[in-house]
Amino acid sequence: MKKIYISICISLVSFVLVGQERHQLEIATLGGYEYNYFKSPTMISTDDGLLTEEDLISSSFYQDVSADYGFRYKWGADRIRFYALPYARIFQENMDDSYWSIDSKVKYDHKFNRKTRFFAGLNFKRMNREGLDGAQDVLVNPLGYTLLGSELELKRTNTKDVTGRIRLFHNFKNFDAFGTRDLEYHEFGSQLKLEKEFEKQDLEHTLGFLAYYKVRLYNTFNASEISSEGNRDWRYIRATAYYEYPISKSIRLKPSVTYYQRMDPLANRSGFRQYGPSLGLYVKTKRTRIRSQIEYLKRDYTDILARDNEGPLEENIAYNYTDFSLRFEHQLSHSSFSLTGNLYSRLRTTNYSDLAARSFRGYRNQYAGIGIKWEL
Repeated sequence: MKKIYISICISLVSFVLVGQERHQLEIATLGGYEYNYFKSPTMISTDDGLLTEEDLISSSFYQDVSADYGFRYKWGADRIRFYALPYARIFQENMDDSYWSIDSKVKYDHKFNRKTRFFAGLNFKRMNREGLDGAQDVLVNPLGYTLLGSELELKRTNTKDVTGRIRLFHNFKNFDAFGTRDLEYHEFGSQLKLEKEFEKQDLEHTLGFLAYYKVRLYNTFNASEISSEGNRDWRYIRATAYYEYPISKSIRLKPSVTYYQRMDPLANRSGFRQYGPSLGLYVKTKRTRIRSQIEYLKRDYTDILARDNEGPLEENIAYNYTDFSLRFEHQLSHSSFSLTGNLYSRLRTTNYSDLAARSFRGYRNQYAGIGIKWEL
């Protein structure tokens, strides 16, 4: 009996020693100002007259409150991770436009050997927000939604230090009802990521390629009668090639070019092609982190004609996007507090200038803020 007891104790101690558990929690708050958070054009013509920027643009000072909790447990060649990220943006001038979200993920992975690893994951996100997304085109969707997702992935590194990832995924997104209308979609697809790492002058360079193909099946219906109508079958292809170039051990540049296409096999109407370059800048020192990116994208619709106030033009709709983003954090002395900040700007220009329309119009959306993060 004594030997059995000793064996059980040894087994329990071994499990505790082998298993590695880690918790991480960050709490942050940030205050700033956002311009045109519904992404509205600056002028619209109605039967009652002309609406101007003062009538259409919603802007406000805001306060962000967020948390980032992570849990990891590792035993042998297996690992499980859990993340929960609650977030809220409170608009001070327009409290009714405030919103919150919760994003949670569970990930499991198994290491077969030094070069091969398998991943599986589930994610849930709830966005609780009122209003419509003014940036949409064919489908104008509500800003509030519930998202459920799942994924499987296999990672493999070969003898030439080329790492490949093959990923399969499925998402179900159910938008909040707006009036008597409702909208939801299922999407599923596959993704391939290839990276080649090499050293040059004691600095690590990375060449990469990321591409996916997915099918998105929309269903729009009348929420009061639950009668199906307005199905859409959209296909997406996206490919990005990039190069991470280290200027020093703490500063990296990341130029890239992206091609993105939407196909509409059911109606042959809502397709587009989008392409353009971007440049990222990443700085990481002992106490400071900076992530910045500037991007220019051009989108050409394949079948929808542009319009002005006189009627249709002899050219399809075309967009130009100019995006800029910046995030930074700097640890204050040797404490667990960091100074944080962000800056975002998107400018969309278009050849669709019909003042009677809301969709396909140009807009400007920008925000900036500064805050504090506490790492427990």
